[in-house]
Amino acid sequence: MITPDTVTVDVSAVAPPGAAQVVADVFLPDAPLDPPIVMTCLPGGGMSRRYFDIEVDGDPGTYSMARWLAGLGVAVITIDPPGVGESDVPDDPWTLTPTVVASVCAAASGQLVDTLRPDRPGLVSVGVGHSAGALLTVYVQAAWRSYDALALLGFAGGGLPRVLTDAELELSGDAERARREVVALAKTRFGRPLPRGTTGPSDMLLGVAVPDAAREGITRTGGALLAVVGLTSMIPGASAPELAAVDVPLFLGVGDRDITGDAHRIPAQFPSARDVTLYVLEESGHNHNVAPSRRRLWDRLGVWARSLRSP
Repeated sequence: MITPDTVTVDVSAVAPPGAAQVVADVFLPDAPLDPPIVMTCLPGGGMSRRYFDIEVDGDPGTYSMARWLAGLGVAVITIDPPGVGESDVPDDPWTLTPTVVASVCAAASGQLVDTLRPDRPGLVSVGVGHSAGALLTVYVQAAWRSYDALALLGFAGGGLPRVLTDAELELSGDAERARREVVALAKTRFGRPLPRGTTGPSDMLLGVAVPDAAREGITRTGGALLAVVGLTSMIPGASAPELAAVDVPLFLGVGDRDITGDAHRIPAQFPSARDVTLYVLEESGHNHNVAPSRRRLWDRLGVWARSLRSP
């Protein structure tokens, strides 16, 4: 079984005060693809980087997306954003807006991918995110164009209007106003900037029956919820400019019982993307990595990745 290297990355140049370091795991394949591919993965709200490397008692590693992809020849980097998991918490966590968090994640991803490039000519860099982590991946790409392609999993680009208050709904379609007012609304909704996440074992997000050991495994991947990022991801149109900036090959993966709504409406949220793959995973809710069918998604992602070429 592939064992990752855990590394600490200095992001003090771009991070808010107190958040000098983020922690990541790097999974290197024994037999890399040609051209080599690296996927940098950001977890969803309420989960840490461990979501991509779930350990389940009595299981030989079949719940680890990162190890599975590495077995397919893909190098994988999983990152705890600032305030999440083992990464530093800033002095004022309310500063962790999508733009700020994306800046930190872009710096960390850039440093880690750059360490791989010298020995891997033609390296293809792919940004991967699950749920709110997908939103952060979009923000990274929009501002820094860090990746050659994106894979967004469990991501409803149109937000989740059915769970919003009237005050939050008023921001729909107005990205500029949402950027100004979302922190105040997040304070009202959550009360705390980093509430403990309970999204992993949520029946609504699992969507399908999973073994008790798998439920316990995903529960252990829990981390703080970045309140401002989470609320931003739920407001329709709050991130429309960032979504419109995505013009690289795009893989959209959702479960057939996901919270994303009609999967076939999601590609329209990316008007500049000209190479879009939509994959709907059968027998899966939102948290695909514990679904009985999870390896079908990972294999499909691997096939898509092998179609990519360095620009």
